[in-house]
Amino acid sequence: MIPPDGRSAERRGELKRPGSSTPAIEIRGLQKHFRVKQGLFGTAKQVRAVDGVTLSIPAGATLGIVGESGCGKSTLARLILGLLPPSAGEVLVEGQNLLRLDRRARARLIQPVFQDPFSSLNPRRRIGDIVAMPLVAQGTAGAKTRARVAEMLEQVGISPDMAGRTPAQLSGGQRQRVAIARALVLGPRILLCDEPTSALDVSVQSQILNLLGDLRRGLNLTTLFISHNLAVVEHIADTVAVMYLGRIVEEAPARALFANPRHPYTRALLASVLTPEPGLGVPDVGLGDVLPDPANIPPGCRFHPRCPVAIARCSVETPPLVDGAECHLLA
Repeated sequence: MIPPDGRSAERRGELKRPGSSTPAIEIRGLQKHFRVKQGLFGTAKQVRAVDGVTLSIPAGATLGIVGESGCGKSTLARLILGLLPPSAGEVLVEGQNLLRLDRRARARLIQPVFQDPFSSLNPRRRIGDIVAMPLVAQGTAGAKTRARVAEMLEQVGISPDMAGRTPAQLSGGQRQRVAIARALVLGPRILLCDEPTSALDVSVQSQILNLLGDLRRGLNLTTLFISHNLAVVEHIADTVAVMYLGRIVEEAPARALFANPRHPYTRALLASVLTPEPGLGVPDVGLGDVLPDPANIPPGCRFHPRCPVAIARCSVETPPLVDGAECHLLA
């Protein structure tokens, strides 16, 4: 394989090779709080978008992060990518503090794949130039860049002959393949996928998921996969973390979590999945239609106002972590 910029990691200087026991990503007590003013004359309130997240992901594994809209998944993704500074806590990527690395070093460690491949690709550029942009930003040009672009396009199932086309000349699935090629062209060890299939047709989704699985195994990639689609996460993830109002309320191996969910919120999420059986309609899991307000997080267990099995203790005490789930009923 052609080195992304023609230099060894030692010569580049910024990156260190981790030890074999070092997690690919280690998140320690990560927080991101925002001050939000409600209305023109309203008082500012604090939104705890991410509020004490701790996770560890082994090299080569896939972690799925699931939860309702507004639970903090995308903010967590931006923190992991270094696009937002944390209010507290740290993100270690292969043992190195992400915020202490320069932009080029971060780009060689971790790359994103976004939800909408059309809006994430420059419509005025040809796809060959789009895939080459990370290499150009690293100072690589000429024949090495062209060879690397052709290699990556072939690896994601796009003919190098299509390098002269624009995104508008491609299908949705092809555009997402181009986005994946761009993310991998520098040879990163970690891929962060934020809803990468939700904008695609169902038939195309499976093709992209299979491609991501093949790339993960072939390149030994560590993957964070953020999605609200539980069926997709079950298919692709080794471990699943369930997020609610800025916190991870349950984390477990995917098979164990889907077979025996322990937290009431996880059980409600799984019960809400639509079935293919006609006439059943949308399942009613008792969570109500009003989502919780992240600017007014309830005391104690933050899920207790919607929990069908809450007890008095839940409204006043933060639940302990028991076997990977935060719940008083498990203590």
